[in-house]
Amino acid sequence: MDETYDYVIVDCGPSLNLLNQNALNFADEVLIPVNCDYLSLVGVKQVLGTIREVEKHLKHTVRVAGVLPTFFDARTKLACEVLETLRGHFKERCLAPIRTNTRLAEAPSRRKTIFEHAPDSHGAKDYLRVVDWLLTESTSHQRTSVAA
Repeated sequence: MDETYDYVIVDCGPSLNLLNQNALNFADEVLIPVNCDYLSLVGVKQVLGTIREVEKHLKHTVRVAGVLPTFFDARTKLACEVLETLRGHFKERCLAPIRTNTRLAEAPSRRKTIFEHAPDSHGAKDYLRVVDWLLTESTSHQRTSVAA
């Protein structure tokens, strides 16, 4: 059976290794999740550097579709500062954050997705918002590409 897919999502770990570099070589665009802490901001710079290296050495352009702030707790000053830094740098490509949520932490230990474990939780709603954004962004990007 010959199946075609409109989207293939590859979820890579946070390390910058050969496997992730290979994934970037085959990706058209990336969504970079960023924990709302200081060290994760440093990690974003490393990911952007790796993307530039892939483009330079492998002659493959990878579009940064956006950054996704995660583990966001509006009660902490640091999380708010990280969010503002991301918004300042990435502008409209900074998505609304995924709020810290106990249900999100529980789901993997129960071997379930957040949509199976707690579909009405803030975490599920936040991630559904990301899916909607990806579909909208992809559709508008395809229209732009076709028109160009």
